[in-house]
Amino acid sequence: MAATTWKVVGGADKGGIVVRAGKALTSAQLPERLATGAVVQELQLEGERLKYSRLSGDGPQMGWVSLRLKDKELLVEVDAGGAAIPKKKPADTLKKSWDQKFLFKGCGANLRALEGGTAGASRDQLFEFLMRQHVSPELRLNFGDQIPEHMYDTSLSDEEDCIMFFQTAGHLGSEATGKRRASPGGVRQRVEMLGGLRCIVVEREGTEVPSTVVVLAHGIDVLGDDLYGLAHRLALRGLRLVLPEAPHTSSTEREEEAALQVACPIDEHESDRVEWRRPLREWWPRQAGWEKGLAGSAPLLARCAAAAAAAAGNGPTPRLVLGGFSQGAALALAAAASKDLPALAGLLLLAPPGLSDGQGQSLGTSSLAGTSVLVACGDSDEVAPVAAGRELHKALTQAAAAGPGDVAVYAGGHEVTSEVADLVAAFLARLPTG
Repeated sequence: MAATTWKVVGGADKGGIVVRAGKALTSAQLPERLATGAVVQELQLEGERLKYSRLSGDGPQMGWVSLRLKDKELLVEVDAGGAAIPKKKPADTLKKSWDQKFLFKGCGANLRALEGGTAGASRDQLFEFLMRQHVSPELRLNFGDQIPEHMYDTSLSDEEDCIMFFQTAGHLGSEATGKRRASPGGVRQRVEMLGGLRCIVVEREGTEVPSTVVVLAHGIDVLGDDLYGLAHRLALRGLRLVLPEAPHTSSTEREEEAALQVACPIDEHESDRVEWRRPLREWWPRQAGWEKGLAGSAPLLARCAAAAAAAAGNGPTPRLVLGGFSQGAALALAAAASKDLPALAGLLLLAPPGLSDGQGQSLGTSSLAGTSVLVACGDSDEVAPVAAGRELHKALTQAAAAGPGDVAVYAGGHEVTSEVADLVAAFLARLPTG
């Protein structure tokens, strides 16, 4: 088989293109550029990085170059006569990545999404998977910033749009068509900035003016979409779920995941690069301490919830429900006790860590009287045990918030299970109207 040859078409205004000594973009740059018009023989191709041997033209005899820079091609493949070889249209090579039955994994509280298909997976999850599958490692650090906002909206971009965008390194699929798309599973998701926080907004297709807005804060050391699985299961017509992402990157490193068996995987064998991965999140830096961090972060969540309610449309004011899981539950309680929020219809505290000294004192003067509350704890939860939940429930009852009943105890540990989703759905259905 004849060796593949390439012709340099970029860099005409700079005397050619950059050549490096190694595959990594951080390797030493050679003093001389590979001239525009030079023809090279392919020795090794790693994603978008080409190791070559020069056949004609000026420049280093051997080195590593990039095939493209952002939206510009730097080299094109040519035939024996030097003519450019036409590329296949992206549509001819589209592969549905989820045909490989990849299990979109969450962590922390997140209910596992569906195996195969993108229904039940956040766009953040999908994009991270497509990034690993289709984008060369050295391009990933900056590629995430190039994803257009409309691609996070499932009613404006469908699965094929996303695949095409990643398979073509952003060259195709980046423009919004304005055509309304059908969201996977009938559940629409999009990203909005609300009260200064990046939020995933989840609602049933066709919900224009929600009757209820539910804001759910995730826990510590998880991804920002950790509660997406729960939100997807709860999405009913008339209900809008808002998932704010904590503003701080966690000090905890994300564990390396097992290699994925996917179609056309990108070669991951490179030791001298910084890998792009979504970082874990936390609501406040740990050095701030619990009491100080809670007090400083509660206004952020309160503003986010107020903005989510205000953004619901011009119809009747929707009922506002605030909640969270683990650290997010403690934060939701602190935010709910503030006076920066509209009146709450409900408070969801899932696996709450219990009352801090400051929270115990503030409940007595809070405006939670008459607010419906669900406190749910896992029967084998060692992080937030049932006893702590019962102590919290007792304090809420004394503040005339929790009402009759007891803590809802479900089978499981520090997690959100299908049983928890059912408990939350039943709680929301019981909220008073009007």
